[in-house]
Amino acid sequence: MKKLWKKISLVMMLMFTLMTFAPYTARAGASPTASTPSLNQGSDGNYTVSSVDDLNKLRGDIDKGIDYLGKKVVLTQDIDISKSNVPLKSLTSHNKSFDGTFDGKFHTISGYTDAASGLFGIVWKDGIVENVKVDANVDIKDRSKIILDDNDDVFYGVIANECCGTITHCCSTGSIEVDAGRFSTLAGIVGNSACSDDNWNLINGYTDNCCSNVTFDTKSSFLPNIAGICVTPGSEIKNCYFYGKFLENEKKVSRQPIDTSSETDVTTCAYDSDILGFSSTSFMGKPVGYTTAQMKDKDSYTKLGFDFDKTWKIDSSVNDGYPYLNPDSSTKIAAKVVVDVQATAKDRIFVPGTEPFKTTDDCLKAEATFKVIPESDKDKDLISKYNVSATCDGGVFFNAPTIGNVPLTIDSSKIKINYDQNEDYQFLLGKVLPSTAKLLDNSAAAPTQDEEKQQVEDAKEVENIIYSKFGVGQEKAVPVFQWEGDKADAPGKEGTILLNDDDWDVFSSARSGYTGIRSGYYDDWFKGIQDELQRMKNAKIGDQDVKMTEWEKLVLAITSIGYDPRDIKAYNLIDIISNKNYLNSSVQMFAGTYADYALTSYNYIDHVLNDGNHIDRNYMEESTHDGAKNVYKETGADGSQVAANASPDMWTMMLQEIAAYYNANAKEGDKYYDVKQAMDHVFDQFSNSQAYTGSFWGGHTSDGDIDLNNPWTNAQVYMTLGMAHANVFDKKFIKDGNTIFNAILEGFDGKNKTTQYDNLKYDPVQICRGIDSLVRDYEGRNSIFDCTDVKNSTVPVNNDIAALDVDKLTSADKDKVDAVEKLYDALSDAQKSSMKQETVDKLTAAEKKVSPSQTVNVTGVTLDKTSASVTEGDALQLTAAVAPDNAANKKVDWSSSDKTIASVDENGKVTAVKSGTAVITAVSEDNKDAKAQCIVTVTNTSKPIQITNLTMDSSFKLGEDAKVSVKAENNSGKDQDESLIVALYDEGGKFINYVCGKQTIKNGDSSILTGIMKLPEEGIYKLKAFIWDSLENMNPLSDIIDIPVQSNK
Repeated sequence: MKKLWKKISLVMMLMFTLMTFAPYTARAGASPTASTPSLNQGSDGNYTVSSVDDLNKLRGDIDKGIDYLGKKVVLTQDIDISKSNVPLKSLTSHNKSFDGTFDGKFHTISGYTDAASGLFGIVWKDGIVENVKVDANVDIKDRSKIILDDNDDVFYGVIANECCGTITHCCSTGSIEVDAGRFSTLAGIVGNSACSDDNWNLINGYTDNCCSNVTFDTKSSFLPNIAGICVTPGSEIKNCYFYGKFLENEKKVSRQPIDTSSETDVTTCAYDSDILGFSSTSFMGKPVGYTTAQMKDKDSYTKLGFDFDKTWKIDSSVNDGYPYLNPDSSTKIAAKVVVDVQATAKDRIFVPGTEPFKTTDDCLKAEATFKVIPESDKDKDLISKYNVSATCDGGVFFNAPTIGNVPLTIDSSKIKINYDQNEDYQFLLGKVLPSTAKLLDNSAAAPTQDEEKQQVEDAKEVENIIYSKFGVGQEKAVPVFQWEGDKADAPGKEGTILLNDDDWDVFSSARSGYTGIRSGYYDDWFKGIQDELQRMKNAKIGDQDVKMTEWEKLVLAITSIGYDPRDIKAYNLIDIISNKNYLNSSVQMFAGTYADYALTSYNYIDHVLNDGNHIDRNYMEESTHDGAKNVYKETGADGSQVAANASPDMWTMMLQEIAAYYNANAKEGDKYYDVKQAMDHVFDQFSNSQAYTGSFWGGHTSDGDIDLNNPWTNAQVYMTLGMAHANVFDKKFIKDGNTIFNAILEGFDGKNKTTQYDNLKYDPVQICRGIDSLVRDYEGRNSIFDCTDVKNSTVPVNNDIAALDVDKLTSADKDKVDAVEKLYDALSDAQKSSMKQETVDKLTAAEKKVSPSQTVNVTGVTLDKTSASVTEGDALQLTAAVAPDNAANKKVDWSSSDKTIASVDENGKVTAVKSGTAVITAVSEDNKDAKAQCIVTVTNTSKPIQITNLTMDSSFKLGEDAKVSVKAENNSGKDQDESLIVALYDEGGKFINYVCGKQTIKNGDSSILTGIMKLPEEGIYKLKAFIWDSLENMNPLSDIIDIPVQSNK
């Protein structure tokens, strides 16, 4: 259930716009799965409760979701829980509700102390609780134990925490003491009676003829609402009275004798102003305040409409003179017959309205008729006899503007069950059965082949726009690779360490072939990875201390740029990501999927240990067949339900592991024919989830928007289509004349090379991975995770060298060795220097074995740096290495392209002379074709703004206010507008929130800038502080300062 009045903060709204949810189809309420109640039945067919043990059975049924709809539970005698040998068990399942009828027969349940809920936790819309008294002595100290709705709002009522059904003829006495920190609402009868279903349809409960004599003792520091009867009323509170009291506390909490809503009229209700201690005409709903004497006078109540003929009695010797419920009243309860409803709507062409669409926009309205469906054969005759029918006052909509079979969203609160009035039967709405209707294609013309080609070219330009805007790979120095998180808390478990290594940026730009990457950037990145992983190893970070998906992404990134993860000395990455125990103990949702990507990216799977402890081809084959079966379950990886016209991320990402094994021509009996069938089913759903714009729909946002062109949703579909080598211009993927590529181009301006997307809301490189997958598919190239098309990779060189059996080589094997040597020689100097020395030595030994009499000549020269930045007057030492290691002449000659900028001596020492760029070259004396170069940039200026972290010794904790201060020195040569940005990122590097402080600093001056941010209560986060010129231009003026946030894990 949800509270319709619950407000969502701006930050939450921004966060939820990044997420898509599987849409709900029509729902008649939170009806549990039907099963048999565990209570005994009397001769009349009603279920009976006569002891604490029976109460426990009833509560156990509710926790299990057993359906009591249309069933009646009768309390046969008073129960004193304090005298029972069996303790009362608390309800344990949130969001599980009671929807039957509970008739207390005017008995009393005393000794009630359950602090998790009142007699009931949640009573759903068809539920009735009547004719029962509860005498309570409740002490609430832990709010986490209270049975909540799905918004985690805390309500406590003695009869029920929440009720959108009916509570009638009930009383509560005793006391409730609360000392549980932050608390929401507390009531003598029911905490909340205004609920809504999962489609945000309002469902109001009803409370009448109830009384409460509860004493509320509130010691909590935060308790805004207390009411004698009901804090948040539903449709009506009628003929109720309160004669309890509120004990004072220093917080002066909001206290209302009946309810806390100004919109509900409770003028038929009364309260004892003498016991309460005061009377007020400003009480919510305007209840009537009587003195104690007036409260014991029948005439006071008859004025308010209390029925003393059937419902109430008053006697000075009973209930201390206050009115009490008449135990002799007998109202015949009609048998409840639950019927389902089936809707039928007309097919039509979708005519767009104004975006963003809401679920209840006119453009999505559907014309529907309704048919009553009996839940059992025995009800057919009753439906006919009493002319049962269903009508709906509006509230029927197509759930999204997707072209195809579209589920109908039906507001169940607007459905009315009509029947001939009688005393024997009451017909209730059960389920609104799932219904669909078609939104038809408008038959607009599809693009020509030439137009298709142009769309693909435009999509490539979109990738360039994204990479250029966000500066991927354009930094002069590779960002420092850092890690954060906690080590595993026990052997065999997974830690929470994240590697902030720009792996997706590197992988995505490399696979896209983005040409804006700085020369040498990838080489520097891999060298940095090697060095920093060694630092991690030295810090005793173990294999399983790092999240499994972090290792797998790293392998993909390394492979994509022509390097080999097996050349990492600190960790055996391939062994880690193929380790069954590690994979099985990982809690990462897509650890298995990413392992598949990484191990097949360059066929590393063929080189893992064959010891039974590591996955192999057979293991992956079994996983693929299992994945094909899971396609039909219609649930995402997170367990969410997937509508027939949606392609949410958590479902689509599950498909990618099998997509690579799809063969459109597979036939029955072929190894992966099941994959073919599963993916054909997927393609049909993709088509059915495609909107009139050509985009793929993933679901509703939390505020009811229909997020038609969510970049994340679309990127995952694009990758799946690309990996399966589907026809991206198939007519099934063209809607109203719009292709997949029309949706891609929607958020971009190719002429001005701009985009509406930013990295604060979306992961830009994920968008690029999706687009590149489609482009590769269209052009017939390898799919995005198949990196065997990477030219001049060290992977095949390492494989071929490993395959050489040096001891068995003879001169007859010279051609084979020469072929391997040729592959090695084709590598760049940086690639050669990245390889393990023992691998290079093995190749040298092989060369020597097949050509033992030859003089070993120099084949290559490498430098320890390929680029460097030096300040005027400083010096830099370069170190050269020749290959092979056993070359006869290892001497190199040094030279500078411009000695006036940077000079170099015979030992490789570089001296910075003046600002500019010079190329330092080292050439082998033995082989003039063997040389290496380093680009040296000489600078004489520092960054315009120098910042100093004044928070250096601070470490912030979750839930605190993080106060970050920096000293900013303006050395720009002019007065400068400056904006201090303090930004919060989650463990995946996604932007969460920021604060900004603006100031103008005069040239040569300095100032202290401060930003304060409230940190979340839970999670793994990091803070970064830096200076921009403004939020609008976002030009960086300073370095970035990283500020630690302590994890609560």
